[in-house]
Amino acid sequence: MRVLYAPSAREFSDDLHNNVACSFDVMVLETLLDNSKLEVFYLPHIQTCKAILESLKEVFGDRIKWAKKPPKNIDVLVSDVSNRVLEYTLLTQNPSILCWFGFNGIQYPSNDKYYSMLESLSHSVSSLWELREAFLKYDSIKQAKEAKIQEFLNGVVL
Repeated sequence: MRVLYAPSAREFSDDLHNNVACSFDVMVLETLLDNSKLEVFYLPHIQTCKAILESLKEVFGDRIKWAKKPPKNIDVLVSDVSNRVLEYTLLTQNPSILCWFGFNGIQYPSNDKYYSMLESLSHSVSSLWELREAFLKYDSIKQAKEAKIQEFLNGVVL
């Protein structure tokens, strides 16, 4: 399975926050690499600090595929709040996985079309353990989301 990790932009530039962002990416990428069935691609946000990219290259080298533009043949997108969720669900018709670490769950507001779309097109995880489990159970997650994705594609959600 080809997996793309594409985090969103991070709006800070001090060393403390850059180190936290780098650690977040390392944890996600290590978790994905733990699953030998996954081919892992990484597409950093265009505004990602050069120091973070260099650190990640030191840690992972060739174990991940470095993308400069969005790859077309991806099975699953993993992200935080990136708008790429919509793009990849439309392209693959597979649910994306959203990492909401530090939260104990997500409850989307009712009657909000954007959040309804996110809920329909993605599966949320709030820990590395849940991220690992999501790939072990991905076939059932995909099956559970199929009808919602189809409704979205047919325009019912919007």
